[in-house]
Formats: sequence, C-alpha cells, structure tokens
Amino acid sequence: MRRLITALFVLVLVAAAAPSFALLGGTDIIVPAAGRGAPWGTDLYIANPGDTTVTGSVYWLVRGQANPNPISVAFTLAPGETAVFTDIINASFGLTTGNGAFRVTASDVVVVNSRIFASDGSSTFGQGFEGVPTTAATQTGGTATVVGLSYNSAFRTNVYATAGAAGATASASLLDPEGNSIATANLTLGAWEPYLRRVDQLFTGVANFDDATLSVEITAGSAVFGASKVDNASTDPTTLESDATTAGSGSVDGTYQISIYDSAFFAAGGNIVIDSGVVTQINGTYFNWDKLSGGEPACTLQFLWGIGMSPTPLADFASGVTFSDSYTSTGSGVMEWTVTFTVSANMAIEGTVAAVGSDFTAPDELGCNGAFPALVMSGGKTE
Repeated sequence: MRRLITALFVLVLVAAAAPSFALLGGTDIIVPAAGRGAPWGTDLYIANPGDTTVTGSVYWLVRGQANPNPISVAFTLAPGETAVFTDIINASFGLTTGNGAFRVTASDVVVVNSRIFASDGSSTFGQGFEGVPTTAATQTGGTATVVGLSYNSAFRTNVYATAGAAGATASASLLDPEGNSIATANLTLGAWEPYLRRVDQLFTGVANFDDATLSVEITAGSAVFGASKVDNASTDPTTLESDATTAGSGSVDGTYQISIYDSAFFAAGGNIVIDSGVVTQINGTYFNWDKLSGGEPACTLQFLWGIGMSPTPLADFASGVTFSDSYTSTGSGVMEWTVTFTVSANMAIEGTVAAVGSDFTAPDELGCNGAFPALVMSGGKTE
C-alpha cells in the first residue's frame, strides 16, 4: 500500500567518504575485466562464507557496449562451498573468444575473485581481478586513484573500468609523481559497460612516462576503475587496483524523503526509492494552486503521484523523465508529470516536478486542466 508522507523539513546527513578494500563480500558484485582468446582464458571463483544456502547468477558483460539484458548462468552454493568456474567464458557461456567483465548477484553475501591467464604449453602466467561490490564502486562525486602506471620502452599500461546500472561519466587525469598533469580525458559508459584500452588510447597520443597516477572523478553514475601494467619483454601483467572515494554514503541506492514546494513555500511530500542505480518507486503527494495555462480557476485537488512510473535509470532523470497518472477511476482526469532531479554525494536530491492536467470534467475539477509551473523538489536519504 502506498503511504502519503508530508514532509515539511528534510534533514540531509552527509557521511564521510569511505574507501573500498580488497575482496569485500556482497550480493551484487562487479569483476571488472575478463577475457578469452588464444592463449588467454579466465577462471572465476565464488565462495559462500555464510551458514545458509545461496543462489545467484553470473552475467557476462560484453566490452564496448551497454549490457541491459546480458546472458547469465545460475549457481547454488551450500554453506562454506566455493563454485569454481574453469575457463568460464567458453565452458559456461559457450564463447571461444570474448572480452568483457562479470556481474555476480546472489541471495546472500558471497566473495568473488578471478584469474586471467595465458599458457605457453608448460606453464602459465596472468593476473587476478577481485570482485568489487557495487556499493564499493566509485559513485557520483567520488574519485578513484590508481598508482604505478607506466608507458615506455619497458612497460605499457591498460586502463580498465566497468560501469554500474546507471552507466557512468568520468573525468580522468594522468599525473606525474610530482602531481603535475600529463594529460586529461573524458569517458562515458553505458549501463553495465566494461572498458579496457591502452593508456595512450584513453589519453590520446600520450607516451613516455614513468610511475604516473590515474585520478578519475565520477560525474554521474558509478564504476569500478583500475589498470593493468604489462612488462613489454615478458608480456607478464600486473593488476593495479584503485582506491575509491565514494563521496557521501557508499551507494546512491536507498530511500529518499522528498518535499515539493509551491510558490508560497507550502510543501507536499513523499519518497523516492533507488535500487541498483534505478529509480524503482516514486510515492508522493502533489498540489499546486498556480497555473501557466487553462484559464479555469485554481486546481484545489491533492494528487497521489508516481503510480504510473516504470523503473527508470537514475541517470535519465538528469534530463527529465515524463510519465502519466490516471485518476479516471475516481471520476477525475489525467496528470502528466515531468520529473527532473540529480543526487549529490549519494545523499541529497534536488530537482523539479512539472505537471500538465487533462480530461478533468467535474465543475470543481476544471481548474486542474492545463499546464502548471514546475515546483522545486528537495530531499535527503533516510535509509
């Protein structure tokens, strides 16, 4: 049942930024790089550290594209059990070649790790990529830092990333050991999109540097960043993992209490629910005595709104999302809403709500036809 929540004041608590640490358990985990193609392959490990049976799925995310509906394989783990997916891209997904990343979801906490390796027939060499919970990915307003990048006659470095459910836009800087800028670049990724390019391809034309630091600020969405440093003589790679200043709480996900203010600063209220970077619910009340068009008297109705919204990626709301709620079951008409907002520091919502009414026919409802001025919306995370 939808609840009406009238909010006159919103308290926004901004938590201190927190770094991520290796091999955190979680229920939604990104392994940010994987590949298969002679002589390379990838093994994936998923462990259940708990005392109850866990079910879940491994999704294959294809590099260079958004992955809204990726292929997957299911798993079930008894308490203490580890699933070993040997050569997973071929054995589980049936691909002889492929480059990308994995997303692992589970009914309870699991721990995930992987190894990409090559064989010369008698021995192997390679590198590991840890599973990073989506809550520990670098979020909007946060910065990821990767140290030890080189590009010269001895080493080359690849930069990798995988975006979360809402995609990611990022501003990247390459700094020398003294903190001076070597180059800058911008990167945009779609939902669940993996990325891997040489550092001279991300930072076009840059060459001949030693021991640089990569600093990536996420301006929208979320992503896991890192780098792979390769010895040119042996082709042996080393994983360079990032820290992650997540900015505010560890994740944009949660329930946000909102207030919607009219021109006289009267407020209606409600809440917005974000899950895995997707706005899944808007539960609110709305009233607005001001009109932009229509010519009829003021609208005196109070509306429940948000019922007609389908789950929508958070990133879409930056440019505005339009949907309609119908009130014809009570004899009233239709309200079309355009909702625009952003979330800052993973804690605070700022935006607007505009409305256009139609098909109101009762004498005391005629004022609800026509366009209404956009109202200011503010909110803060409650959980």
